[in-house]
Parts: sequence; C-alpha cells; structure tokens
Amino acid sequence: MHTKQRGNGWSIRLALWIYKYFGYMSFFVLLYPIAFIYYVKASNVRHALKLYYKKIGVKYTQRRYFEHLRKFAVVMTDRFITKCDASPYELIVDRKNIVKELKKGGVLLFSHFGGWSVLPELLKEDNLRVNVIMQEVIKDDIKAVEKKISGENNVHILDLAHVSKLEASIKIAEALMQKEVVSMMGDRANNPKHAISVDFFGSKAEFNKTPFEIAKKAQVPLMAFFITYVKVQAYKVEYVKINLSENIEDMVKEYVRAYEKAIRNAPDQWFNLYDFWKDEER
Repeated sequence: MHTKQRGNGWSIRLALWIYKYFGYMSFFVLLYPIAFIYYVKASNVRHALKLYYKKIGVKYTQRRYFEHLRKFAVVMTDRFITKCDASPYELIVDRKNIVKELKKGGVLLFSHFGGWSVLPELLKEDNLRVNVIMQEVIKDDIKAVEKKISGENNVHILDLAHVSKLEASIKIAEALMQKEVVSMMGDRANNPKHAISVDFFGSKAEFNKTPFEIAKKAQVPLMAFFITYVKVQAYKVEYVKINLSENIEDMVKEYVRAYEKAIRNAPDQWFNLYDFWKDEER
C-alpha cells in the first residue's frame, strides 16, 4: 500500500517558473499555504502519521502534523530545483571523506526519509557516477518534467517499471564491476518476494532485502545514507557502513537500527506516508 498521489506536471512547472522569476524564498513561503491544503484534505496521510507517531513514542499534535507535511513539500520541491541549479545548496558533511568512500563503488542504501533525492545532485560536481535503481511511483507527467530538467549528468535512474529483471541485473553488475555507486531503497520492496520482516520500533515491518543480497553476492561496500533537511537549502548527511554477513537478516537489522536512530533525531522527516506496519491488532 502506498499514499495516494497528489500533484501533477503543471504544478511542478509552475513551481519552477516561480523559482526562476521570483527566487527560491518566494516559492518557499508559498509552500506554507500549499502544505495547509494537504493538511485539510489528506485524511489518509493524517491517519497514517497518527499511527506512526504513536509507534515511535512521540506525541502527535496538529502543529506537528502540519510541519511534517510542510517539510515533505520542501524536500520534494528541492528534488526538482537541485536539478536546475544545485550551487546554492549546502551539504553538511565531510565532503572529502564521503566522496572518497563513494568512489570505491558499492551499494548505497537510501530510505524514504529526509531529502534523499537531493544527494546525487549535490554530489554532481565530484564526478561520481550514481545509478539509482528504483520503481518510480510519481505520475508520468511529473516524470516528464524531471527528465526534461535533468539534462546530462552522472546520475542515472533505472526505473524497474520499464526494464526486465534480467536487464536490471546486468546493468547493476556492470556498474559494480566499474566501481560505480548503485543506490536502492532499503525501506520498500518492489515485490513481496524481495521483502523481509524485521522488528522496527517494537513491531514487525517489511524491508527490501535485495540491496543486501546484491552487496553480499558481489562483496562490495554497503552503506546506509540518511539525508536530513536542516534549514533552507541545507542538508546534513550521515551514513553508516553495514557489515557484510552470511545472514541477510543480520544485515537488515543493522540498517534498521541506524534508520531508527535517524528517525528519532528528525521524526518529522519520515516520508512513508501510509501505514507502514499494518499491525495484526488492526
């Protein structure tokens, strides 16, 4: 189950037009009323976030709910604006060290948390080849806008909705052999066959075991990245190296513990906006 999609291509184009002619802060202010519209209309998201805050032991309030939606709007907007111009953005991290690690190649684990989608764009100047493996759930007209503004760069998106399993496997293998970065989502499996259930904030939840299996089989570095929105056009990057193990479940659990820590530090940047746990009591 995923959140009902809202927004469309023309709204993204309008946002980029406002950014181009009036500057970032003009659009940033506009995100407040936009977030309020979702605050009023998105009842399914409200329900899911009430369950989420209860699960992590944080008091749910209407103000917290609004801020959660507003930050989601900010990072989604930054996903597109960084493709137009990433230079005004600040990346809070030891850049030299992170680039050194990524140039070794390997599997990079992203999560639906914070501004994960801005990191490849913000590292563009470091000449890193990043292969983003995912099944896009955004609407086709939004994809078209994103493709148009992306241009030529070192970020290559392989959409699993449009390639065969064999083709995807070959491209991943080729990228790893060339010591490129292959990034995948750790907190959603595209296929139930690829899901593994582990404890997450006290209840079982499903995670994607595929990136762990790939790293283990290829014997390449496996790193989990968490990109937290800090302030206007500034993101903090934290990452952990996951130990390769014969037991895939142990690797997933190590990632999940790091994910829990990131969430506790920034609970309003969890963007799996649906009932992630599906507890048996409900």
